[in-house]
Amino acid sequence: MEEENGPRPPAKQPRRRIPKDPAPRFKAPDREALALAQRLVPREHLARRVQRVVERFEMRAVEARYSALGQNGFAPRQLLGLWLYASLIGLHQGTRVARALQTDCALRWLSGGHCISVAVLNRFRAENAGLFLAALEETVRWAVEEGLVRTQELGIDSVRLRAHASRSQVRVHSQSLRRLKHLGAVELDSLDACQREQHSRQVRKHQEAVRLCEQRAAASVVLSNPRAALMQFPGNGVHPGHRLTVVASGVTQRLVVGVLLTASGNDKGHLEEAMQRTRRVLHTAGVPLPTRLQVAGDSGYWSEEDLRFAAHQRPCVDVLLNPGPATGPLANKPGMLQREAFILQHARRAVVCPAGRTMRGPVLNHFDRCEVYFGEGCPTCSLRPRCTHARRRTFSVRWEYEGALEAMLARMRQPDAKARYLQRMATVEPVFASLQQDMGFRRLSSRHPPAIDAEVFLKLLAHNVSRLLTRSRLFCVFVLFEAPAPPPASQPG
Repeated sequence: MEEENGPRPPAKQPRRRIPKDPAPRFKAPDREALALAQRLVPREHLARRVQRVVERFEMRAVEARYSALGQNGFAPRQLLGLWLYASLIGLHQGTRVARALQTDCALRWLSGGHCISVAVLNRFRAENAGLFLAALEETVRWAVEEGLVRTQELGIDSVRLRAHASRSQVRVHSQSLRRLKHLGAVELDSLDACQREQHSRQVRKHQEAVRLCEQRAAASVVLSNPRAALMQFPGNGVHPGHRLTVVASGVTQRLVVGVLLTASGNDKGHLEEAMQRTRRVLHTAGVPLPTRLQVAGDSGYWSEEDLRFAAHQRPCVDVLLNPGPATGPLANKPGMLQREAFILQHARRAVVCPAGRTMRGPVLNHFDRCEVYFGEGCPTCSLRPRCTHARRRTFSVRWEYEGALEAMLARMRQPDAKARYLQRMATVEPVFASLQQDMGFRRLSSRHPPAIDAEVFLKLLAHNVSRLLTRSRLFCVFVLFEAPAPPPASQPG
């Protein structure tokens, strides 16, 4: 049949609309509103200086995601400058920024004369966490090129930020276990059908809470915000929050060079990851990898994980930590002889008590991951009233921790350590003052993980931009007053 009728013609392919210009197109400025705002915004206004910084950012990858088809959208460079300026003047919610756009001439000038909607503002911020982080790293590169980053003046600390979550959505592991124990003791036969149904709902609720806490290895979880946890806020009670760890550089520059956002209730164990991120950012910015960094942290980082990192990475990172009290089985017993009165013999892995007797042991404690030693001759020892209330003294040791502890104490006793450590507060604490006091940023407005990262990176980017702007203004003033005076004009003969 095919030979008689000839070959069948090929099927027609559906026509696709191909734009004449594949480059993305953005909304043209509102000339009338822009001209009015242009006249009302002074030449050295903060908005103009922020715009000059935004013009330096590399944004071709973000702009390439926009299409030339359909309605033209707002340029991402405009939206970035708008959000940076809004953050610096204390506007952190999209609703407030959209409302201020109707009356604020500086915001209207940054937006090209347009009143941008809340949906566009929030969508741009939520979808561009990578852009804000890349811009933050780009500010570090500019600072390295200008010689503003001090690798020997790094400080690390953290701040707690309120999470966008309700206290009713918090589940605590210990409380759920206690509640399950009480529910298990209830006589189900004494309950009617309605009470039995309510009892089963309570059991399922707390079983799910225990499962989530054990799955995430956390003491508490927030059902409506997976990146948050229950935290104690100074003077403001217990609320869901995020922990923002920052590594800052320089006593006068105070630039953010490392960021870590977690849901931990304390600083323990965060030093290694924070310094690894800082090393990556600095290397990307042009700092050679063999450069030895020096970082100072407070007693919140005085933990076994952080001390082990400081001991193992000493050739790469010089860590200075303020001594903090030991916790758990290694803590000093109140009113008793301190741990310093015991002699630890690392070579023999033996412990000598204050009476000069070698303690018996060790017995491995798997739960606390330590070795336990027991006193000899305690019932007849004259030091017993000051040593223990029990029949004999027990002493727990983690040998690797004890070695790292002694190494850090020896480092802090060196002459240069104290003077350098005293600069830590002037290095990193002003970053938190800039976020919370100057910008008024104490609580996040989103509960979705990508939007949480984007909001935090945006505020830290605004801080770095403000530091660069302050430095440029001081430099201009210095040049103005230090410029040599012109030579006097020659007198006519």
